[in-house]
Amino acid sequence: AGIMWHGTYFNWLEEGRINALSKAGLNYFDLTKNGFELPLIDASIKYILPLYLGDNITIESLFHIGKSPKIKINSKFFNDSKKVLTFAEVNLVLVDKNNFSIIRKRPDYISKAFLKLSG
Repeated sequence: AGIMWHGTYFNWLEEGRINALSKAGLNYFDLTKNGFELPLIDASIKYILPLYLGDNITIESLFHIGKSPKIKINSKFFNDSKKVLTFAEVNLVLVDKNNFSIIRKRPDYISKAFLKLSG
């Protein structure tokens, strides 16, 4: 059909999230090396208009990070004409990599990076 496979959107959301963390000073490799993970706990994607193979897109994401352990990220996919093609929401939590328990009080260096993302 010449349209983008739906699973590709999740790859782009993941890549965007990793890049945003890095720009905020939190390298994902270092995060995991320090015993943490940010697993996806919930995701939804609403496809509004098709994305055709070869199209250029822009993804804008807004991080909602508060005191709750849940980290919500809302994203919009735009084409070159600035039309919204897709809405996405993913929810993550910070967990201890060793036992997968949810971290309710984030270490300061992680909280500071998250503050940059939500500000």
